[in-house]
Amino acid sequence: MKRNFKKAAVGLAALSLIAAACGDDDDAAEPAAEPAAEPAAEPAAEPAAEPAGTSILNGEIQCEQQYAGKKVTIFSPVRNTDTDLAIPDFVAGYDPLVECTGVEIDWQGTDQFETEINVRLEGGDPPDVIDYPQPGLMRAHIEKGFLSELPADVAAHTTSDFAAGWDVYASSADGTIYGVPGRSSVKSMVWYSPSAFADAGYAIPGTLEDLTALSEQIVADGGAPWCVGAESGVATGWVLTDWIEDFMLRVSGGDVYDQWVNHEIPFNDPQVKAAVDAVGAIVKNADYLGGENNVKAIATTKFQDGGLPIITGDCFMHRQASFYVGSWPEGTVTAPDGDIWFFYLPSPADGPKFVLGAGDIYAAATDKPESFDVVRYTGSAEYQLSIANSRNELGPNLNLDLDAIEDPFLRAVAELNGSAEVFRFDGSDLMPGAVGAGTFWTEITAWVIGGDTDTFLQNVEDSWPAS
Repeated sequence: MKRNFKKAAVGLAALSLIAAACGDDDDAAEPAAEPAAEPAAEPAAEPAAEPAGTSILNGEIQCEQQYAGKKVTIFSPVRNTDTDLAIPDFVAGYDPLVECTGVEIDWQGTDQFETEINVRLEGGDPPDVIDYPQPGLMRAHIEKGFLSELPADVAAHTTSDFAAGWDVYASSADGTIYGVPGRSSVKSMVWYSPSAFADAGYAIPGTLEDLTALSEQIVADGGAPWCVGAESGVATGWVLTDWIEDFMLRVSGGDVYDQWVNHEIPFNDPQVKAAVDAVGAIVKNADYLGGENNVKAIATTKFQDGGLPIITGDCFMHRQASFYVGSWPEGTVTAPDGDIWFFYLPSPADGPKFVLGAGDIYAAATDKPESFDVVRYTGSAEYQLSIANSRNELGPNLNLDLDAIEDPFLRAVAELNGSAEVFRFDGSDLMPGAVGAGTFWTEITAWVIGGDTDTFLQNVEDSWPAS
């Protein structure tokens, strides 16, 4: 499908009263020659003026204070920290819904999301709405009967307002929709220095083949095309699994990607091996990384530091997600003509535009109208614009008015996100935890610093839980 941004007005009309019609002025002086006027009949009482705006979201939610006195709890991994009070911004995004319906929003953030949400659901104490960063966990909760199927008019937004693929991740195994996307990040990105490219005469590659040719040209010119860092504490390895996921799409396509994630083909299938080999040709290539020592250092280089050699001129490209923008040193200008910018990690010349991403899906754990309306509003372009401008958090709604996004970088990422012809969610987040956040991470880390591909793939395959 082609890019189809539907421009939508995102500012809610302010509530105003309709001016009462003015009657004749009974106190005006009459001409002396005229007979006394008959007493004018009293005008009928005007009905109470109605608010100019009586609904939001194109009339889907009526503004009748129908939820006054009711509270909706949202359980989320988004929390306040010592340096960032995030929750007030997320709650403020619901202000139009609160003003319209009277609902109270109680945001409950935690740094132990996966553990605590299981305890609450298993213990019969569900929050009203759950903010899921992992569709696999959401699917498990659907299968256990913990979540409520969305009303048809809410579920319709998941299929109509987001790139194809989001509906799959927001659904049960049989395709019933239980969630609406709320936030997202884009992973199919390559960071670079516009000035370094210009000085060297390099053009932005338009295809995967062009990217390979550019890498070879940089090596021939005496440079290092790539820099990579994958250390992330107990999560070391996720940077490299993202590489595999992006190349699974580009080498094997969306259907095979789905089969891989769902273990409908083994982890050591030849189609998986082809993608791993394509990644290895970059991240295990000493010429591409400026020396064998830089390859071996991938596993011990903090992912936040992975792209910094671009700033010092020691490498030209760094593949990392949109959230990496916060890792550049203070004072770095992120702009097409600045110190750092990005381009799309291209697809093969004959392939569709693949975009890999991640994000959060909101689902209702209580079967209440106010819960469903909070989920509905979270997925709206109105709410997602608020979060974009208050938090620099991207929302994947295709109706988002790009011109209203204040940050130029986030606006560009939103445009890339919406241009996807084939979107897929981070594969490791969809796999069983023991694999996606376990052996996939550990085995790929061993592989990048010297392990062989067959052993890596076989070990992950052997770790996959029995059905």
